[in-house]
Amino acid sequence: MDIDSNKKIKKRTPAMHRFLQENKDLFWHFDKSKLDELPDDTIVEYILNYGDIKEVKNLFKLLGIKEVSQIFSKNTQSDKRTNYLPQTRHYFTLYFKRNAHGNIK
Repeated sequence: MDIDSNKKIKKRTPAMHRFLQENKDLFWHFDKSKLDELPDDTIVEYILNYGDIKEVKNLFKLLGIKEVSQIFSKNTQSDKRTNYLPQTRHYFTLYFKRNAHGNIK
């Protein structure tokens, strides 16, 4: 699967680069040499869907819980198609309501 070339490529910090390399198996259908080019939306989706608690906590440290919450909220609006697993969507909707100070609508 190709990464959307219309999106602006974000410069990744060394910590985020390491995080993506350590978790490259979660991004199974992306070119492993281009993980740094993945948009934050995709990173959040794959870590929340397929990562374990350690990976989720590391994502929160790297992006911040409020940023992850905002990305999740933007991509799980009820009128949009979503790639989040139903149980992931339910759990993190409740989690962010409690822990990210109401960023979920």
